[in-house]
Amino acid sequence: MIAIRRLVGPMLLGAVLSLAACSRLGETPPPTALNVDSLGTAIVLTQNAPPAGFEQMTLAQIDKGLSDLEGYHYTLELRFEGVVDATLAQTTGHIRAEVWWDGIAPARRVILDAGGDAFASEPRQFEGVRLGEDYYLVDSQGRCLVNVEETAQGVADLDAGSLLGGVTQAPYDNVHAVINAIDAYRFGVTPAIMDFPALTLREGGALEGSGELWVHADPGIAVRYYANLDVSHSAFFGAQIPVSGVIYLRYDLLDFSVVPNISIPYGC
Repeated sequence: MIAIRRLVGPMLLGAVLSLAACSRLGETPPPTALNVDSLGTAIVLTQNAPPAGFEQMTLAQIDKGLSDLEGYHYTLELRFEGVVDATLAQTTGHIRAEVWWDGIAPARRVILDAGGDAFASEPRQFEGVRLGEDYYLVDSQGRCLVNVEETAQGVADLDAGSLLGGVTQAPYDNVHAVINAIDAYRFGVTPAIMDFPALTLREGGALEGSGELWVHADPGIAVRYYANLDVSHSAFFGAQIPVSGVIYLRYDLLDFSVVPNISIPYGC
C-alpha cells in the first residue's frame, strides 16, 4: 500500500506553496503514454540484462546519491488537473523546478515555479541560490530580496526527493536504453511501491496508475522518474479540501558529469 506522508519540513512546505521559478524554466510538454517505444529521447539497446543486484530498485528519495557527486543538473515537475470534490469546480496546481549543484564550492541554484489553487498557492516565480552558508533570493523581476533568509533557504534547498518521494523494490522491466544521453535501466512503478509525500488520501480516497524509473548503474542514481496517477478524495500538502483528478510526476537528470558555475545572483 502506498506510503502517504506530509512534505518534510514546514519551511520547505511554506516555500513551495508560496514561491516559484522564472521564465527561464522551459514548459514541460504534455504527458504521453509511459511507453519506452514512444519516447524520442530513449535509444533502446540490445543488451537488456541488468548488472548484478539490479533485479529490483529501491530509492527512498528519487534523487538519492546526487549529493555525493561533484555536480548535477535536473528538472522536476509535480502537476495536478482535476476538480474539487464538494463542488466539482475545476482546479489545478503545478510545481516546476530546475536544480544545479556544485559539490566542490559547495553551491546550489534552484529556479522554482509554483502555482494553482489545488496547491493553495498564488503563481509566483523565484530563484534561490546557496553559496556555502549564504542564501540569496531573486524574484521574477530580477530584484534581490533581503530579510528573507528562511524563504531563500527553502527555495535553494528544495530537492526532488522531498517533493516527489521515491520507490521501494521496483521490478526491473528488462529494458536498457540511453535516456538524456545517459545509459540507464528501466524499472516499473505502481502506487503500491511509491512513497509520495505531497499527497494525503482522505477517507475513501484511492490512488491508481503507473510509472517508470530509469537508473544509471554506476553510481546507481535515477535518470528519469515519470508517473501518471489517477487520484480521488485526496489533498495536497495537508490541505483540508479534498480533490480528485490526475497527477503527473516528472523528473529528469540532465547531467552529472559537469560541475556548474554558480555565482551570487546579479543585484545581490
